[in-house]
Amino acid sequence: MALTLHGTATGAFVTLAALAVAACGGSSQARCVPCVASGAGDSAGPAPLRSPKLEALANQRVELARKRLAQLRESFGKGGASLDELFAAFRDVAFAARDSGLRGAPLHDVLKDYRDAVIALKQLTRERVAKGTVTDEAMSRVEALEAEAEYWFEESGPLP
Repeated sequence: MALTLHGTATGAFVTLAALAVAACGGSSQARCVPCVASGAGDSAGPAPLRSPKLEALANQRVELARKRLAQLRESFGKGGASLDELFAAFRDVAFAARDSGLRGAPLHDVLKDYRDAVIALKQLTRERVAKGTVTDEAMSRVEALEAEAEYWFEESGPLP
């Protein structure tokens, strides 16, 4: 049995909403809010339009996170930064890339680097747990970061 809502305020709203979503379909350059929110359309397709200032700030945010990571890697190699600081710096780059609107190959590459770094740092953490220099709690944190990194990487989708 089908429920017909035509002639009611609810029916008019449902019909109007269905027409709006069908008209957009996630394929136009300026996508509608439901399509943007749902991620409809090609994941490597054009991002919602942003002002040049916002685009520059997004790129600056990613580049500054990368710069900090490079500095912390060097400091870690000299014993001046902790493993937690290094994990945080890798995560900051990945988060900045996701949050700042990188898409397609640039986002995929950043998230792959993050995932690979977490996997490598997990091995280092495992060695430190075995030596007793860090606790099992540290290993639990690393496992959570690994799950996050893997999720973000998979969420970025395959490259065309």
